[in-house]
Amino acid sequence: MTGGTRPVRVVAVTQSDPFFTARFFEAFLGERTSDQLELVEIVLLRNFNESKTALVRRIFKLYGSVDFMRLLGRYVTAAVSDRIGRPRSVEAVAAQHGVPVVRLATINDASYLRTLAARDVEVLLSIAAPEIFRRPALTAVPHVLNVHSGKLPQYRGMMPTFWALHNGDARIMVTLHEMVERLDAGRVIAEFPMDVGVADSAFAVAARAKTVAGREVARLLAAIGTPHWPEPRPIAATREQYHGFPTRRDAQRLQARGRQLL
Repeated sequence: MTGGTRPVRVVAVTQSDPFFTARFFEAFLGERTSDQLELVEIVLLRNFNESKTALVRRIFKLYGSVDFMRLLGRYVTAAVSDRIGRPRSVEAVAAQHGVPVVRLATINDASYLRTLAARDVEVLLSIAAPEIFRRPALTAVPHVLNVHSGKLPQYRGMMPTFWALHNGDARIMVTLHEMVERLDAGRVIAEFPMDVGVADSAFAVAARAKTVAGREVARLLAAIGTPHWPEPRPIAATREQYHGFPTRRDAQRLQARGRQLL
């Protein structure tokens, strides 16, 4: 609770998919205690901030034809699960828990941001949000935080679990950090380590990282306004590169290490 008097009010900003972001919300909503933490609503932005055609083309290039068809099968299975009452998408998980979903073209919508203070929202929480938060968004509420599935600053950028596996890491670090204008550079609030099995696929590791993040972040956010909230620490200033979306060649190098994509 904020100062021990009322629940911490959170608005989450994300994109919809049945594989990864939904895992975060399943764990987050399953872990939170309603008198300590309230998820006011989930804001959905366009996936990767691009058209569906461009998104399909991007994923096909990464996975190749065989794994792309396997992934498509998983997508169809998830869609059927949603329809028969076993939520797999962010929207279905939210509906199961009675959490409103708002679709926005941009989180930098000034009229929307003004509503946050009016509703006493204390945390704007990014989970794989596919857009840069501009200054008005970064100052809209007391805590603007990002959930990042990688150690910082080593794995700044996109798909950090992929790049950690690509480099042969045996442990993933899920990071909760403050958001600033420079991407993945705000002060670290907490880190949550996750071991990786030798037979774990890149897909499985990414999904499990979201589950770990949802559980641990829900536990931690309830401590805002109490002595249990951690003291943020700055990220070391380095020249670590910003990782982009992996290419097919990157995927092949990962597979050459004996790690499967799916």
